[in-house]
Amino acid sequence: MFTDLTPLYPLVVPFLLVLFRLLGVFAFVPFFSNSSIPGNVKMMLGLAIAFCIWNIVPGVKAAAVTTTATLPGLVIAVAGELTIGLMIGLMLAAVFGGIQLGAHMISQQMGLSLATLYDPAFEDQSTVIEQVAFWIALVTFLAIGGHREVLNAVVYSFHRVPLGSGGLAPEVMLNALLGSMDASFHAATRVAMPALVAFFIATLTNGLMARTMPQMNLMSVGISAHLIVGFVMVGLGLTGWAAVSHDSMFGLFKELARLLG
Repeated sequence: MFTDLTPLYPLVVPFLLVLFRLLGVFAFVPFFSNSSIPGNVKMMLGLAIAFCIWNIVPGVKAAAVTTTATLPGLVIAVAGELTIGLMIGLMLAAVFGGIQLGAHMISQQMGLSLATLYDPAFEDQSTVIEQVAFWIALVTFLAIGGHREVLNAVVYSFHRVPLGSGGLAPEVMLNALLGSMDASFHAATRVAMPALVAFFIATLTNGLMARTMPQMNLMSVGISAHLIVGFVMVGLGLTGWAAVSHDSMFGLFKELARLLG
């Protein structure tokens, strides 16, 4: 019964390589890797998108036949496809992580870092402020069409890195990941800096009051002041967090366009 499927055998390996490159992206991009989505749904979505890419990218169906003729060649090709997908996913996940890092710094100064909730997106504990920052970044990501840009990056990556070629050069991937980490810390600084400056001014004011009015219990006053300042800065900074997410993701997409053509 399998003899009728013999003409399809040369197409199976290219399809699997496309699927592995796509699954590497799905492993880290927050929109696709959210653990609240059932695994079978993500698998069916990955198969459907891989089938579409397999059909529209020129030369994919006939590629990688010679390089994957042996088992070692197939293993190297699969590893190379995974590294490309993982690189794209890690670069985007670093931006989300940077925004959450800035929100975590604000939570620490407000005294809310001990009150944590389970975050299903990252399968870890996080504060409420961090989750608010994450959802703002995710809504911004979807509003600017980031999910489509990620899939475009996967499609155009086949022009820069042919199927079965073994992936990008190590120095290229290292530079890309270092650049994404730099963008992550830059986003964290932009999110946290206005609130940290306000906390510094509040702490300095409490210190001056302690010197002039030592009879006051400034410990309780300082905690309440930090909470009030924190909530005010979070309320004022919600729009700014969306702007930071917008700028960081656009910069990431430009970097992906430069790397992958």
